[in-house]
Amino acid sequence: MDKVYIGILSCALVFLLHNLLGKKKKKNHKGGLPSPRAIPFLGHLHLVKQPIHAALCRLAERHGPVFSLRLGSRSTVVVSSPASARECFTEHDVALADRPRIPSWRFVSMYFSMLAATSYGPHWRTLRRVAAVHLLSTQRVSSMSGVIAGEVLAMVRRLYRSATASPRVQLRRRLFELSLSVLMETIAHTKATRSEWEDTDMSVEAQEYRKVLDEINQHVGMASLYWDHLPVMRWLDVFGNKNEVVAAVSKRDVFLQQPIDAERWKLDDGGIGPSSEVEGKSMISVMFTLEKKEPQVYTDTMISGVCAVRDLFHFTITYILTI
Repeated sequence: MDKVYIGILSCALVFLLHNLLGKKKKKNHKGGLPSPRAIPFLGHLHLVKQPIHAALCRLAERHGPVFSLRLGSRSTVVVSSPASARECFTEHDVALADRPRIPSWRFVSMYFSMLAATSYGPHWRTLRRVAAVHLLSTQRVSSMSGVIAGEVLAMVRRLYRSATASPRVQLRRRLFELSLSVLMETIAHTKATRSEWEDTDMSVEAQEYRKVLDEINQHVGMASLYWDHLPVMRWLDVFGNKNEVVAAVSKRDVFLQQPIDAERWKLDDGGIGPSSEVEGKSMISVMFTLEKKEPQVYTDTMISGVCAVRDLFHFTITYILTI
């Protein structure tokens, strides 16, 4: 009950501060983009309903192809016409290249050091170069074509056997394991933990990692409801969500550190060294080579962030199949 009272008092305090400070802002802010009427404290959060694309479409019909929304304390601009979007990505691409530092992503993105969350600048350009040259280069993708074909064939065979026993198959779980196996082979030269003739739903490694990601998504999803738009709720941490997010992210970091430690041990033990061909080395081994040249740039945190890119591949594949 104490947390509930604190939450109510916090909301009341923010409401009063909003009214006092909002009047000063209105005097200095004239014109600007069209925007629907907002309510105190929440702004336009009540207008953003599921499905989001349908809600934004209705707002665009009323206020035009480009309009502004205030989601709590965060101001946003919605661009819905092809012409306006083309202008944003051509004439104003540099001005819009930066990424906002979303509070709920602070711990998940390793303090905004991952490629998908870092700000536009030297660090972003370094990560982009590493991804383009070493992870997604033509040579790297060509060398992994056999691994990808083998993993896809194994998945199809498991799906065929599963379909004969049950009419429904959890395709999302199979795609998660597929992306995990392919990227682990690319990043750390780690083989799949089971053969293609095993009919279990997922390998033990994939089950453990999927459980960790589900836990992170749950806690970060709850945190984003008030961390990203209502700063006072984040400062007070009324619902104690910060410790849950940190604990879940720590489990993921332990999982990511395992292949890094294994690869470092293999190199120290006389495995593939810096003089070997890049095409025959794992992604982590390539990063270790770069780390020796520029240790202040290529840190273990950066290597862990590159390993975490496999999460994005899984979500991308799943999203494409659900369109």
